[in-house]
Amino acid sequence: MTETVQVEIERKYDIDGQASLPRLNGVSGVARVRYRPPMALEAVYFDTADRDLSANDVTLRRRTGGTDAGWHVKIGKGDRRIEMQSPLGSEELSVPRRILDLVRVHVHGKDLVQIARLNTLRSVVDLMDGQGHPLAEVSDDQVAAMSVGFRAESRVQHWREWEVEVIDAGRVTSSAGGTQDFLDGVGQVLETAGARVSAAGSKVEKVVGKTTDPLDPRAPLVRHGETAGHDGGAPGVRSVLTATVRAQVRTLKGWDPLVRRNVEDSVHQYRVSCRTLRSILQTYAPLLDAGATKAVVKDLKKLGQLLSVARDAEVVRDQVAERLEALPGGARGPVGGLIPGRTVRRLQQSQARTYDLAHARQLKRMRSEWYFEVLDRLDAFALEVPLSAELSAEAESGAAEAMVPLAADQVDAVLALAAAVASEQDHEARIELMHEVRKEAKRLRYAVKAVQEATGLDLGTELVARMKTAKRLQEALGEHRDSVMFQEHVLDTSRTAAQKGEDTFGYGVLFAAEVATQARTEAEAEALVTKLAGRPS
Repeated sequence: MTETVQVEIERKYDIDGQASLPRLNGVSGVARVRYRPPMALEAVYFDTADRDLSANDVTLRRRTGGTDAGWHVKIGKGDRRIEMQSPLGSEELSVPRRILDLVRVHVHGKDLVQIARLNTLRSVVDLMDGQGHPLAEVSDDQVAAMSVGFRAESRVQHWREWEVEVIDAGRVTSSAGGTQDFLDGVGQVLETAGARVSAAGSKVEKVVGKTTDPLDPRAPLVRHGETAGHDGGAPGVRSVLTATVRAQVRTLKGWDPLVRRNVEDSVHQYRVSCRTLRSILQTYAPLLDAGATKAVVKDLKKLGQLLSVARDAEVVRDQVAERLEALPGGARGPVGGLIPGRTVRRLQQSQARTYDLAHARQLKRMRSEWYFEVLDRLDAFALEVPLSAELSAEAESGAAEAMVPLAADQVDAVLALAAAVASEQDHEARIELMHEVRKEAKRLRYAVKAVQEATGLDLGTELVARMKTAKRLQEALGEHRDSVMFQEHVLDTSRTAAQKGEDTFGYGVLFAAEVATQARTEAEAEALVTKLAGRPS
């Protein structure tokens, strides 16, 4: 077994012992089925004594038997889970360092111990399309499980469950219209046969239960006893900001193991989490304790800088193929065909090397004591976000009334910078100012969107509409910034190629092609600034 990362889309059903698995031919795009011989699986589950992994919706197990024997780390993300698998290696039942690295963001220096053992007799039915390609598999599991390290350790639990797991989401979408429709269709047949949707998210949860994370957005505030999330009443500033910050801290931690495994887009998403947290704290700074907030913002800025070199290299590296395809006729068209393969390889390889070196430096820093001290400070801050001592009781009790004006101030900051861009004559200075406009627009978008998603707070239709305009402005200026960065990379690489006596014509073609992109995105940005200001275009 090699190391893999995959998205797990599944549903679990409880079933009485004697029920038979129904026929699933013809259900939701299933053309035929294939029955596999039963297999015996053994799994040992690990967590800290405080159940830190469970609290963060992370499962760690060592499985033997079947086709996927190995170490499995599963991370819950909404209705899906990201599963990372590694070979068993020579270890017996101690968690190897390469696996510990993936969960250290949650356990820090705590020991991982066994919490449960499961033995499963599994029978699998493959659901296939008309060409014989697998869409999903339905597992009929008979389970014997025992907790370890608990008083109930000696009691063995027995149950049976059915599990439907999507294998190829793309084929499911083309055959059945989408994964949710597909799972609904299969689930309807299973429920007719007597199955019940399982309340537990995993097998181990049935054995040892589910633990609540004190940083869950809906967990109570420590000192004030309120609910952090929006519970239907008029929420206060403290509960809204605490829920919002907690949600982003959990999101950031969720991306940590994927960055370590170098999963595509993980560096970008981790960086977005850092920037979203900074945007929240900076936009709503007048409501917060200045000293505590300043220290956390400083930490978040350092975390973001840690990722910036790798992310910029990733963006430019991936742009090479995109820019070639964007030429008239594509990469093999009349223009793209004039660009030598050596030119393309040099452009890609130099940024790939930059990314690899930056990612290695990033991982070294993420394995340092400094990194975990930063996470500890984030946790302490998010447990109950400290408010300004000058905040009045009236202001504290009405979150929307206190926060909407501050978000509106952020709109003004975007417009002020945009005005500076319009009056700037120096080309280089103008490009940098446009980058600042983008950052301020992004801050507005993140600060509004994060609150909405975490709490459902009604911030008013006008502010939400302006946030959506800010998003489009950010995207236009983001495309402009990417174009400028790519142009700079092309120019720098062409100089290296010229020193080696290589043909540099292709670099000139690619450099010139960016001029139109920059002109178009500047025009889009100007129109969006006008819309953001509320002026007729």
